[in-house]
Amino acid sequence: MRRGFKLFTVAGIQISINYTWFIVFGLVIWSMGGGFRETYHNFSATTVWSISVAYALLLFTSVLLHELSHSFVGNRLGLGIRGITLFIFGGIAQLGKEPEDPNTEIKVAVAGPACSLVLSIVFYCLAVIIYALRGHGTAAGFRFFLVPTADSPFIALFKYLGYANAALLIFNLVPGFPLDGGRLLRAILWKRSGDVRKATRLASNFGRGFAILLIVVGLLLIFVMNDFGGAWLILIGIFLQQAASGSYQQVLVRKALEGVKVRETMSSEVVYVSPSLTLDVLVESFFFRYRYGSFPVVEGDRLVGVVDLGQVKHVPREQWRHTATGDVMIPTSEDFVAHPDEEVVNALAKMFKGGLGMLPVVVGDKLIGILTRSDVMALLRMKTDLGA
Repeated sequence: MRRGFKLFTVAGIQISINYTWFIVFGLVIWSMGGGFRETYHNFSATTVWSISVAYALLLFTSVLLHELSHSFVGNRLGLGIRGITLFIFGGIAQLGKEPEDPNTEIKVAVAGPACSLVLSIVFYCLAVIIYALRGHGTAAGFRFFLVPTADSPFIALFKYLGYANAALLIFNLVPGFPLDGGRLLRAILWKRSGDVRKATRLASNFGRGFAILLIVVGLLLIFVMNDFGGAWLILIGIFLQQAASGSYQQVLVRKALEGVKVRETMSSEVVYVSPSLTLDVLVESFFFRYRYGSFPVVEGDRLVGVVDLGQVKHVPREQWRHTATGDVMIPTSEDFVAHPDEEVVNALAKMFKGGLGMLPVVVGDKLIGILTRSDVMALLRMKTDLGA
């Protein structure tokens, strides 16, 4: 990912972190540290900040497990989910393709909230068990649900993680797309009408309405009640509003490009470079001359990689004369090539995922053409103009 970095892989699913994740991670530690310090006066400062860090780590682990639940179910149903990215407001699973029927949508959407429900119960039961083992008795353990007092940091930690996962469950079940509840609503509307575009539009409108409500409540908290915690609601509302609009646009693009193959849109005339070309020649004779953002790298008649300005910029200018293109290129892999009979919408998803403006089109390892974002956008504009 160009806006983050990879952590590890689980069952073939790449887990990545967007840089914005660190912002909210720090804010969660800071806000929970203040909350624990005010609530549990018997805890030392070291204890307070230790359980705050543990809370933040386990909270994001819970979010990751929520997304993995979607991904595992989605992959079993053939959606081809390859990665999850954690970012400022949670996580996003990268769908290889959208569900083809409402029943698949329902199964995938339910998986996340079900995981959050189980985690909430597990964490709260751990708090109750520790409370009981410390001499309070099991019955007393279940009575402390709304009581903030805890004589053990582990009780406080697990209790608030139970609350957090319950809140995650409730929030995600709000019927506004692209939240899980919004996906369930879309599936129901899709099942009734048979029109996924109409169902997505209605579910997205619910999502935008909920986002506006969050923003209004956040503003009231700040300006009427002097509670600056409302800033969180405003930020989440803005994010949801953008996500709802973006998700609907994605559906429109997918419907417009449905059935269109790469061979119908690609350009057969390709400007490519040699892996032995030095970067100074690459910049002067190719980037400046053609003004493309990237080029296929071909050795003989075999595609070996792709080079773009991003790789060149990471090399100090004084080293350009001594650095070959092959040393900085992105090696050929399935994520960075398209095939003639592949659907354009899948190739476009690869471009966005890799941060590329184009994809080489290959048969085997032989370069036969190139597909650019501008090619796809031109096709979309044409379909829009023709009312398709």
